[in-house]
Amino acid sequence: MISIELLPVLDDNVIYAVAVDATDGANDDDSAFVVDPATADAVLSWLQQPGPRGRPRQLEAVLCTHHHADHTGANLALREATGCRIIGPAHDLERIAGATEGAVVGATVDVCGLALRVLDVRAHTRGHVAFAMDDLVDVVIRHGHRGLRAVEPSLAGRPALFVGDSLFGAGCGRLFEGTGKDLHAALSTLAAQAPDSLVCCAHEYTRSNLVFAAAVRPDVAAIAERISAFDDDCGPSRQSIPSTLGLELATNPFLLALKLPDPVQRVFDLRRQKDTFRP
Repeated sequence: MISIELLPVLDDNVIYAVAVDATDGANDDDSAFVVDPATADAVLSWLQQPGPRGRPRQLEAVLCTHHHADHTGANLALREATGCRIIGPAHDLERIAGATEGAVVGATVDVCGLALRVLDVRAHTRGHVAFAMDDLVDVVIRHGHRGLRAVEPSLAGRPALFVGDSLFGAGCGRLFEGTGKDLHAALSTLAAQAPDSLVCCAHEYTRSNLVFAAAVRPDVAAIAERISAFDDDCGPSRQSIPSTLGLELATNPFLLALKLPDPVQRVFDLRRQKDTFRP
């Protein structure tokens, strides 16, 4: 059984804690990995929570989508506490704190018995990758910074994309080191994944991103509908992520721009417009 639980940390960061609870043998471990851990305490506390067989989970690996401190800040502490692997983009490994192995674009990384595809989504940073998990998730648990821990049955039974800061709910990451061409390529790569995939981004920015989306694409009814349903969709967790790729394809202005004439320039201009946008 695969479960994904959101651990809210800092102001708006989210750590994805993924448990693979084995049920087919008494000697199997209940293993786990986490994605983009900003801080260690939330992860260490989560690891002590028992799996289905009443045992604490064993942290096998940390996956890092890119080098920023709010995605790697817990690496050294988690490795010291658990001896886990620290995996980051192979082409930018020197900037991943405590890295023990590289994830090669176009290959897979094997973690907890799962094979995750490594996608090149450089744009936000020159080394950014995403991890695509094709195995279906059995349980998704949202938990917002000001909300309650809540199981979300409607999100179960889907593959998952751990996208870091390359894509957000109704938005995308800033271009710190990439170009408009890079951004177009990254968004195109993500848009080509299975539309039922969970979009597991690392920040809760959706509400403010939707304000921008409505301003630049007032012609898209799906954006207005998403805004209207936003609070109900968040529910008691007060958390909007993960969303689904299908929802993002219909309401994210950066993905919608991929279908416009001259999409490279369109997504670049849109990102620059978002950088200075004030509602």
